[in-house]
Amino acid sequence: MLSLEDFFAYGEAGYSHVPIWQSLPLPPGVEAISLYEALANCGQDYLFETGHYQEGVFEQTYSVIGLPCSQRIELDEGVLRLYRDGELSIRTECGDPLAELARVQKDFRIPHCPGLPPFSGGFFGYFGFETTRLIESRLRRVPRKPSGFELPDVLQLISTDLIVLDHRKRLAFCIVHECPKALGDYQNGLDRLNRMVAHLRPLLVAPAPRVQLTEVTPLGAQSAFPQPAFVEAVARIKDYIAAGDVMQVVLSQRMSLPFEEDAVALYRSLYDLCDTPYRYLLNLSDCQVVGASPEMLFRQEAQTVTTRPMAGTRRRGNAVAEDHRLKEELLADPKEIAEHMMLVDLSRNDLGRLASVGSVHVTQLLNVELFSHVMHIVSTVTGQIPDHVSGLELLKSIFPAGTLSGASKVRALEIIAELEPHSRGVYGGAIGYLDWNGRADLAIAIRTALLHDARLYVQAGAGVVQDSVAEREWQETMEKSQLIRVAAGRCEALAQHQEVAYAFNDR
Repeated sequence: MLSLEDFFAYGEAGYSHVPIWQSLPLPPGVEAISLYEALANCGQDYLFETGHYQEGVFEQTYSVIGLPCSQRIELDEGVLRLYRDGELSIRTECGDPLAELARVQKDFRIPHCPGLPPFSGGFFGYFGFETTRLIESRLRRVPRKPSGFELPDVLQLISTDLIVLDHRKRLAFCIVHECPKALGDYQNGLDRLNRMVAHLRPLLVAPAPRVQLTEVTPLGAQSAFPQPAFVEAVARIKDYIAAGDVMQVVLSQRMSLPFEEDAVALYRSLYDLCDTPYRYLLNLSDCQVVGASPEMLFRQEAQTVTTRPMAGTRRRGNAVAEDHRLKEELLADPKEIAEHMMLVDLSRNDLGRLASVGSVHVTQLLNVELFSHVMHIVSTVTGQIPDHVSGLELLKSIFPAGTLSGASKVRALEIIAELEPHSRGVYGGAIGYLDWNGRADLAIAIRTALLHDARLYVQAGAGVVQDSVAEREWQETMEKSQLIRVAAGRCEALAQHQEVAYAFNDR
């Protein structure tokens, strides 16, 4: 725990906020979603979990439980809004809202404290797909279609009180931030920390086993982009490609279905269905974003930046032998390989705009990774950036991922805006954190559901190139949406199972 002397020493050094923390042993089997449900889950809060595959075995690394945040920032074209305790506090009209966001971020000067997890406070939220209009002025000339949701292009919670589970060290960190101005500030922070620890300690137990369902049918969904119109849009993209306008465009469709269960139930269902590098639940009171994304936009750790382009898809097989056959088929498909290599080059170019000369390398190429319902070709690109380059500057250079837009990127974005019936909103953007000390970890918002007004919305895309077959691209979007639709079906089946159990017990 940070001492009173160190707290004020940081204040004298010019830091605006100082973390105060305590760690507890993390017993095996503790689930972050249960802690989130007990300690947060009331709006303006979040859960963010990360992990990776090591030699085919999934290892969970961190779970971040963001307790309800009193401040949030919203960006739209030409405006930044800062809310405090749910009320609009500051509205700034500006030509570059992302630059204004960077200025707000710089107001938070936080010391780097050894021993804390990679993320111990900062911005957490999403950058919606239409953040592209804040980055590229040419796109602001393209007529904007409604998304169907009243959500800002960018939403960031200012996360100061949080719990981080370090699954490698088997520690649970309780962290608060306080302004180092007076003796009472330290005591206020300490009181908040002690309350957090007292609430957390009895919850650090493994949950009771949950009901496991062997087979669940994915729920059907209503498309906002019916197949005939989708097929026609694919043909239009191929015309643009033939004319030399663009090389590839990622075309997507949005689906929706009735859904009465809550976001925690959907998250649990996704958790039980698959291991994936990113899982998240962002609770915005009137809507929730729940996802299990396999794909990184970028990760910034000090001067090292990593991106992992993912393109090339097949469904999972019913057995190991079929998985192997589909993997070999995928790697032998010239269309899939050409599309993937084009996007690797795009990632290299995006990162190369800010990276030190000669530091960008492809460290892994054409590796097939298996997920719950599909397999993907994945490569890894890394680079070294100068000290002064921030996560927001990286975002401007890299966003959106080429795997969600196409190449050349700006022209592909114009074509997407022309052909898709709605603005994308959260889908295809990024979800994750930007901390106050040069770290960032952002997932691409795919395999992601938006819950609003008792409906679930899910969107998925496919990369269209010159030799694309429209019906196959449509089928790819259905396969990519299957994880969310299965998870939703599982929620409903579990709810029915519980109702049957309760009815039986009542007799």
